[in-house]
Amino acid sequence: MTSNNIQELLLRTKGCIADVEANGPSSEVLDRMERDFLQLLELTKLYLISERDTYYGYFLMCMRFRANFASKSIAGIRLGEYPPVFESNPLLLCKFGLREVLYIVCHEIDHVVLNHPSEMLKANPQRDARLFELFNLAADASVNDRLDHEIEQGCKFMRTPEGVISSKVLADMFELPRLRPLENYRYYYDAILDTGREVPESGATRMLSSVTEGEGDADMVASSNGNGAGEQRVGDVVTANDVGRPDDHEWDGEQDDAEEMGYAVRELVNSAVGLMNEETRSNMPASFMEAVRRINEPPRLAWNQVLKKYVGTISAGKRKTRSRLNRRQPLRYDLSGSMDDKTLKIVVAIDTSGSVDDNQVVHIFNEVFAIISRRKFEMTVIECDARVQRVYRVQKREDIKLSVLGRGGTAYSPVIEHINGDRYYRDALLVYFTDGWGEQSIPRPRTYRNLWVLTRGNHLSVEEPYGAVISMEDGA
Repeated sequence: MTSNNIQELLLRTKGCIADVEANGPSSEVLDRMERDFLQLLELTKLYLISERDTYYGYFLMCMRFRANFASKSIAGIRLGEYPPVFESNPLLLCKFGLREVLYIVCHEIDHVVLNHPSEMLKANPQRDARLFELFNLAADASVNDRLDHEIEQGCKFMRTPEGVISSKVLADMFELPRLRPLENYRYYYDAILDTGREVPESGATRMLSSVTEGEGDADMVASSNGNGAGEQRVGDVVTANDVGRPDDHEWDGEQDDAEEMGYAVRELVNSAVGLMNEETRSNMPASFMEAVRRINEPPRLAWNQVLKKYVGTISAGKRKTRSRLNRRQPLRYDLSGSMDDKTLKIVVAIDTSGSVDDNQVVHIFNEVFAIISRRKFEMTVIECDARVQRVYRVQKREDIKLSVLGRGGTAYSPVIEHINGDRYYRDALLVYFTDGWGEQSIPRPRTYRNLWVLTRGNHLSVEEPYGAVISMEDGA
């Protein structure tokens, strides 16, 4: 089958789109469009497999295809099904030219290669809709910069659609003139999160507002037969006229667990790699092989898991009480029971030099309270930049002060000196939240245990921290 065949399928689909937009949907038109569209995706798969220096075709070999005329998303990969499903609304996707369609297909696959479905859930444990929106912008910029770079390096089968989110677009949207291109999602996510800005209403609309009919595209040689995906309900049809901007990535609305999502991503990636021979693997970009390596790394402990482990090492102690039954002889009402007696002392130190914003403060204390809620505790919060700014006690969530004081330089010694100067803290657990950039040496903390949690990256400037160091990004 020649390039004319796949181009013909796209042109026929465009004709059906025009019919639906002008006259409304009908079962006959939608059925015809679905058959042509699924065949078009089969041909796309075979063409991408024939490209020796790309991995996209092997991912499509591990997926089924589905047309969903009711979707407000241009395309997406449903990881909650087996095998995973590449799902698209032809009324949205096929408004683009052929090379732009290929760009969008590769865009969705790269999100999986970079493990964005799992990372999205890890980055937003509270499931805040605003943070999901910011994550999607950051993830799109990371993926689209990669694809645009491939095009600049001579990849001719794709063309960048107008209106895509890139690092340059993010820089304009959030007024970040020094934003670097070709970075990972976390770099862009942290950068736009730190601005505290909402997404501008006049910002990019993820391609739909700039849809064109497309021109002639690259030559292709491919062949295959498509298979249908069932009848569509005419009343639920969504066209480009109905959508101001397409929906954000959800990948699978029913799957809300980062670990399960990560497993689904790993399974799909490894299935695709397993289809490649040695010669094909040798032609893969180094960035792809590095992404595969990271996906298959053993899971690392999250900071809250380490904190929970530390709390568990502090013996609670027991004291007798008449208010509880004896566990060994519950029917002996004359015998006293017991209850935890020892008070857990915990110190939460926060680097206020710009390392921790209000959203992170909320997340940090939600996790801390979840871990210590069943223990009798006394919590002290110390805010410090180049010097200690504020020290206060906390008994419940409402006591937390969200507007942290400081924002100057970074020094860790003032916190350590404050703790070491008071015997009260000798049996306390110290948890220090910082971006990791500060002094190289500190006094030894006279506390029971110490945990450093890095809010960005995985580097701590202190050469001897006298405790465990873990990144907030690790396993979280």
